[in-house]
Amino acid sequence: MNARNSWYDSIAKQIDQLKVTLSEKYYKKYKLRMLLCIADRVAEFSPECGQCQIFQQDISTLTQDVHNIIQLADKQKRKTHLKTIDNIVKHLRKQHKLITEGYYVGICMAIGAGLGVALGAAMPNIGTGIPIGIGIGLAIGTALDAKAKKEGRIICPSGKTTTSFNRTKLIVIVALGILVAAGLVAYLFLRRSS
Repeated sequence: MNARNSWYDSIAKQIDQLKVTLSEKYYKKYKLRMLLCIADRVAEFSPECGQCQIFQQDISTLTQDVHNIIQLADKQKRKTHLKTIDNIVKHLRKQHKLITEGYYVGICMAIGAGLGVALGAAMPNIGTGIPIGIGIGLAIGTALDAKAKKEGRIICPSGKTTTSFNRTKLIVIVALGILVAAGLVAYLFLRRSS
């Protein structure tokens, strides 16, 4: 067993113990699942990345201090804990080209909404273009997120149930977009016929 595996195994064991002893509320509040995921990624990149080696020490400290932070109810230490996790995630994004789950969906939906406004401006009702643009953005974003997941670039991937939920959500939204578009076409057709 190499040093990477033993360090990560130690962190995973500590976080598993915290999961048993802490309530679900605290487990989520202190982002312990994300901490476990970033520990795995930091361990993966630490042989080549000096900053990741420093983050290994930070993650070890964070893991050891969670009980004390909770018992003392120290808001400042909690903020520092969460900020350290966010800084590590930022490093993984910038230096190692990893993304958080749903990254592309959020960006593409925002772009789609903007394009939907432009599309709606060309139609008699501006509100009809926005759902179409968001649906298209959601479809593209979901495809890009799926590609990133397949390439292993998601920092903390969720299980298969979330993926199937996203596909279901995508199908429903695309179907609604098609219905809105069909309704719009029917409306325009009936309006011109009158």
